[in-house]
Amino acid sequence: MLCEKCHQRQANVFVQTSINGQTSKMHICQECAEQVDTPVSFEQFFQGMLSTMGMAQSVAAAKKKPNPSECLVCGQTYDAFKRSGRLGCANCYDAFRTDLEQVFRSIQGSTRHEGKFPQKVEGALKTQRSLSRLKLLLAKAIEEEKFEEAAKLRDAIKELEGRK
Repeated sequence: MLCEKCHQRQANVFVQTSINGQTSKMHICQECAEQVDTPVSFEQFFQGMLSTMGMAQSVAAAKKKPNPSECLVCGQTYDAFKRSGRLGCANCYDAFRTDLEQVFRSIQGSTRHEGKFPQKVEGALKTQRSLSRLKLLLAKAIEEEKFEEAAKLRDAIKELEGRK
């Protein structure tokens, strides 16, 4: 949706004002939101809301069971994340783990960040990471008594160690 004020950028802020019973609603971009005349700055408003929500949330959390699609620390919902593309705090990663894994897998092809390596050491580091991962999988397979899988993993480990 385009900004209703400048009609140039993507709208990512919803502003609703109510003055003397007259309610107006606008979807605007971040730049236009910073220019909106308000008696209180957006920053002050949201800080006040967060502190109020924090107190209200602790009372509400004591009365009801937690909502799995809401972060208990900051109150961010998964729907709000989908609209903004931003998480509220570090705890949101745990709160939305299953949903985020699907997002990361579709964007990056994996749920684990591999990073980039300098070309000179890329092969050696990838081999080392693969060895570590295979050894963990081997230990897990042995613990779960999946011996056929463990034998395949052992052979893969020997092959990688042979390349070193």
